[in-house]
Amino acid sequence: MFIYFLPFIIALIYYFSTQKNNYHSDKLLAFYFLYLALFVGFGDMIGGYDRYIYGEVFDYISDVVQGKGGKLSDTFYLIGGNEYGYFLWEVFIGLFTRNRYVFILITTILMYSLYFFAFRQYIKNYPLACIIFLGLFYYFTMTYLRQVIAVGIAWQSVRYIWERKPKQFFAIMLLAYSFHNSVMIFMPMYFLPIKKYNINSVVLIMFICLLIGLTPLPGLLMSGVGEATGMERRTNSYANNEMAGFRFEYLLEAIVFCSIFFANYRFIPKTKKTLTFLNMSFVFCAVLLVFIRFGQGGRFGWYYFFGLIYMLSMLADNHFRIPWMKYFVIILCFSLFTRVSFAWSELLLPYKTFLTDGIPSSPIMYELNEYDVNYTLDKFYR
Repeated sequence: MFIYFLPFIIALIYYFSTQKNNYHSDKLLAFYFLYLALFVGFGDMIGGYDRYIYGEVFDYISDVVQGKGGKLSDTFYLIGGNEYGYFLWEVFIGLFTRNRYVFILITTILMYSLYFFAFRQYIKNYPLACIIFLGLFYYFTMTYLRQVIAVGIAWQSVRYIWERKPKQFFAIMLLAYSFHNSVMIFMPMYFLPIKKYNINSVVLIMFICLLIGLTPLPGLLMSGVGEATGMERRTNSYANNEMAGFRFEYLLEAIVFCSIFFANYRFIPKTKKTLTFLNMSFVFCAVLLVFIRFGQGGRFGWYYFFGLIYMLSMLADNHFRIPWMKYFVIILCFSLFTRVSFAWSELLLPYKTFLTDGIPSSPIMYELNEYDVNYTLDKFYR
């Protein structure tokens, strides 16, 4: 399990060794994200089920592209919703390789490149933001390929919210939508007034969102969106995926994050940029509360994660008034990172790269989902 904690250990070294200088070095950030991309991208089916599905679809499409049988038009049914951007990405990579592992590696490098560009645009303290990224989002990049690419694309658009440039914002949203339709939940962010809301108003809104989350309304809303966008099967699976009827951890996360912001509220500057990210953070908490009964409800909040990354890294910076905040944020993110590490251990262990043949990570997932045993005998047979 130690190998999975290396990214966090390296991030801590990165942070404490650059506190006085180089904390805004593009090169160091690029090297760190490249390390994460290679660690995740070379992993042999880490994350389990979703990677097998993505691999199988890519194998089929790449065969068609390289003239090994079938017609390209026959592959359109493989698109979820209207996600033609991801489909065209598969077609493009299929021109050069038919190997699922190479495809996943290149796709992982793409997503981490998007995160790098977002960090470079918005973040001041790179290493601290990387620690927060590890706690909030890192593990999801191992398996949910389409959506995490859509998240990375959507993050490029945030600046156009406070710059009030709707053409640029919605053009990027359209591109993100072509990878994963769930990005629609981020589009209303453009219309949210950019201002510092009263704490009592925020608490009231959160309470209303919690009450809504306890009703059947969120499920009905997802079903309606599914019918309108042709994603009935996906949205219905989200709506039906309830875990004990209540996700207490969603409530706890919303309380903790809101409490951090409230404790620092008088120190938060009223610049349009900062208020945009602050409001994104509040919307993330609201999304958790609205979908508090759904096992995968948290996925709808991923697009708002960058608000937390920006705000927590800013509030934990040495220039702010609460000196212990940086240690609290680091411990909080390490706790979140550790929780997922052990919760997902069956999907991650043993770690091996696809540079060696043999059974991939998670033998149980292999037995359930492997569709081509030739990959086990020779990873590069295609």
